[in-house]
Amino acid sequence: MSDEWMVRVQGHEYGPVDTDTLLEWKNEGRLIRTNELRRVEDERWTPAGEFPEIFGDDVPALAEPPDLIVRRRSWREIFRETFRIFRGGFWRFLLFGLLTAVPMFILQWNFPRVAFPNLAAGEPMPVVQVPPICWFMFLLVILLWPISTAAYQYVADDVLRGRRRSIAEIFTAAVERYGRMLGAGLLVYFAYFFWFFIPLSAGVAILSTGISLFSVTVYLLIGVFMVYMNVRLIINFLFWEQTAALGDDGVMQSLRESKELARCERQAPKMDQPMYRGLVLLSLWLLVLLFALIVVQLPFTMVRLADAKTPEQAMAMMDSLAKAKTPDALMIASDVVSAIVNLIVRPLLTIPFVVLYYDAKARRRGR
Repeated sequence: MSDEWMVRVQGHEYGPVDTDTLLEWKNEGRLIRTNELRRVEDERWTPAGEFPEIFGDDVPALAEPPDLIVRRRSWREIFRETFRIFRGGFWRFLLFGLLTAVPMFILQWNFPRVAFPNLAAGEPMPVVQVPPICWFMFLLVILLWPISTAAYQYVADDVLRGRRRSIAEIFTAAVERYGRMLGAGLLVYFAYFFWFFIPLSAGVAILSTGISLFSVTVYLLIGVFMVYMNVRLIINFLFWEQTAALGDDGVMQSLRESKELARCERQAPKMDQPMYRGLVLLSLWLLVLLFALIVVQLPFTMVRLADAKTPEQAMAMMDSLAKAKTPDALMIASDVVSAIVNLIVRPLLTIPFVVLYYDAKARRRGR
């Protein structure tokens, strides 16, 4: 066996060093059991405490107790813990959700309302002049989003563990992870942007040359490729918020861990694999959000169209509403209620993935 080692601490690698140097670092307190080691010729990282030649002389009673949260869960347990966490952390979720919900609402209300042109009649696309307040609110959302997202993870984790930290403590912890959350988020959403808009632009460019069997075929192939790439991204980034906020590694390592967790235990039945479980939970959340928004918007729409006698009248009323420069009372009420519904439903996306994150960690370890 090689006597040369590599050490990894918080995503940074050190070495190679020999065993005597590791023992010196351990005695000085610079190497602890939770730091990761691997021999130079190996690829797998292992906690240093599992190597008897390094920590074999320690008293076993000093070893850290196992994390009882990291365990396999059935579907019933996932849903039960999700609703327990939702109830237990409801007001804290709302508070940290307001960090981004308020500037997003202001952005929405100050963004110019532009009616879609009649392309068949040759109407040109209108030039939109975005006011400065919209740019400011957009920047504020980007700056506050990492704090809000990390705080969601910490609130869910605290309720799951039966621990209660103050709002100030959670906010401080979220700020400390700001750089990691922002860096990981930018990489994730840039990947989505690249693999959605680049193929989409290529498809539009193909169709702009003229409608033919060849152009339509190429357009459909590009669409299939775009869907395929985005599904792969969803799977690889399934747990990135949890690994970035709750893990101890750097940005790239947290994204790598997200991919490994999503794709672990591939030999298990599909509905026991983290990848399929995550996709089901994401689909259910989208259905809940869509249903909630429909339920909220339906009464306002029915009141607005109460005087319409024909479908043509209803379409004309909706068109005039889209072109209106100032909102009416119904529009204001509708948007306010929709924003509140989004704020309430948002935690239901974070919570089950925190629970599933610990389930996936247990499955990857074979526990």
